[in-house]
Amino acid sequence: MIQIQGNVKFKITLDPSTWIFDDRKITIEEMEAGKTTGVEPILFKDNKAWNRDILEGGAKPPTLNSEKKFKKQQLLESTYVINLAPFFAITEPNADAKVIRLSNGSEHEDIKLADVDKLFFQFSKNGKRLYEDGMVDAFIYDSEYRQKIEHVNAIEVI
Repeated sequence: MIQIQGNVKFKITLDPSTWIFDDRKITIEEMEAGKTTGVEPILFKDNKAWNRDILEGGAKPPTLNSEKKFKKQQLLESTYVINLAPFFAITEPNADAKVIRLSNGSEHEDIKLADVDKLFFQFSKNGKRLYEDGMVDAFIYDSEYRQKIEHVNAIEVI
């Protein structure tokens, strides 16, 4: 568990062990291709189509069982990251907040609050969590990796 604290209206606690089930996660390859979130809008033409998509998956021939099997295999083999912007939006940093300080006990990395949309946490590698204690690695990604810090266990907004 990692708490976002400091110069924010609301302190929140992040639990990286739950992110594997979060639709906002993406593979590291998707991130490198420019994607920042796994959430895609659901578009339905009418109620009948909506109900069919929800109940049957909307595919002909039916593929839900195969899709579930593939998704499970992908979860067991992929390396995942999650963008931190939505979490910082929840904390509502105060107007005078400028920096996100990521720490691991022995070192820290200061990231501009304006770069939060490029801040990613890697929480799994090849289908396994990174650390036994559930901590994560963090970095800025904007066509290249910058400001990487391993084993983040504290986040403070300054």
